[in-house]
Amino acid sequence: MKTGRLRRLCLALTVPGLLFLIDPAPAQELQRIAAVVNDDIVSMRDLRSRVRMVIVTSRLPATPETANRLAPQILRGLIDEQLQFQEAKRQGQTVNEEEMQRARGDVEIRNGLKPGEFQAFVRRLGVDPSTVEQQLQASLLWAKLVRRRFGNDVAISEDEVQESLDRLRADEGKIQKRVSEILLPVDNPGEEADVQRLAGRLVEQLRAGARFGDVARQFSRAANASVGGDIGWVLPERLAPEIAAAIEALDVGQISEPIRTLFGYHIIRVADTNVLAGPDPMAERVTLKQIFLPVPPSAGDEGRAAQRSLAEAVAATAQDCADIDVLAEEVKSPVSPNLGEFSIGELAPALRGPVADLKTGDASAPIDLPNGVMVVMVCDRQAAPSNLPTAEAIRRQLESQRYEILAQRYLRDLRQNAFVEPRV
Repeated sequence: MKTGRLRRLCLALTVPGLLFLIDPAPAQELQRIAAVVNDDIVSMRDLRSRVRMVIVTSRLPATPETANRLAPQILRGLIDEQLQFQEAKRQGQTVNEEEMQRARGDVEIRNGLKPGEFQAFVRRLGVDPSTVEQQLQASLLWAKLVRRRFGNDVAISEDEVQESLDRLRADEGKIQKRVSEILLPVDNPGEEADVQRLAGRLVEQLRAGARFGDVARQFSRAANASVGGDIGWVLPERLAPEIAAAIEALDVGQISEPIRTLFGYHIIRVADTNVLAGPDPMAERVTLKQIFLPVPPSAGDEGRAAQRSLAEAVAATAQDCADIDVLAEEVKSPVSPNLGEFSIGELAPALRGPVADLKTGDASAPIDLPNGVMVVMVCDRQAAPSNLPTAEAIRRQLESQRYEILAQRYLRDLRQNAFVEPRV
């Protein structure tokens, strides 16, 4: 469930030992309150630790200037986490150690680590493991809260799936692009300028070499943040006009300027491009068996007619590919019944049409060849590859979109009903 990873800022820690360059704060500074969230606080220690983690994992310049620019957005994220923790406590939602271990394991797998190396690796990067643990725990709790609250509201009907499939099939032959995004929401008008500045700063760093996926994991508030912001293959014309225009203008590897929509600021990257296409019938693979009845040149029309009659009898008798083996021996076919595996396009023109229309286990009508008559049977059929998504993939995508909308509303309601007082 992608929405279950709505705010998962899990590490994509592949940074080779970058040092955090901001001087440590004095003890009294760390004890200060960065924000009050209902009956809880976010401390300056919490904020500085998260800033350190974000800079390292996103490969941003480790300077005081960077930290100061990022701090407001990161503090908002910490406030949201605190609201999520509080809501989980009210709802009696917990995360067990097995779930936390799986989350740590995901980080290890993503970074090519051995099991159990999570904490040591995080420490090597100068990040406090408790900061990462808190982020992982908040993500897991939020996922469970959203699913429990909205699980009955996210059923996707067969008609919705079929409608999406029909639209895709109607678009075959059009250019699609593989797109990733970073979404920075604007939750109230007072945040507009800060979020816009952050979006511009991130674009600068991305164009200077910061990895898009790492930055998305740390900053994006979209459901796909945990997978580096990957949206997947899209047709630009199916998106909001402002997003579509930006995607159309981007070449592979390019980063857009920040794009303002109703949801906030989007940063878009195009990773690849291709043509939307269904399966090529000529690429379908079949395993064939045959019975070949030779017709010598001297046999004449009567000889060929006799062999055709025998072939018709064989075709009517054969019920499966095992029968082909037996019947080939009975009629003394001079060639092996195992014809082999081919794509439809690899077959001779005389066979291509008959085989393309055959169901598995059905024998063909007699096929005239220059030197005889043949009956073929399809023993196995493998569908040709297609870059159209499967029905199940479409269902998951629609579920994710629905969960995303509901989760954003849920968090918005928590913010509106909370007492929040930033103090920095």
